[in-house]
Amino acid sequence: MDLNYLYHRRGKSLLMAARARCAPSREAHLQLARGYVALIEKTRRDRQAAA
Repeated sequence: MDLNYLYHRRGKSLLMAARARCAPSREAHLQLARGYVALIEKTRRDRQAAA
């Protein structure tokens, strides 16, 4: 998976969380950001294992 894309999406999710007008929306965007962090870590581990 493309790490640049994942970092970009994580940043967008954090930005949307910061701009959210209600707590449920903020939490949804933070959950997305956490999901992207998990994908970033998995992709990095996979790449290290393949090297």
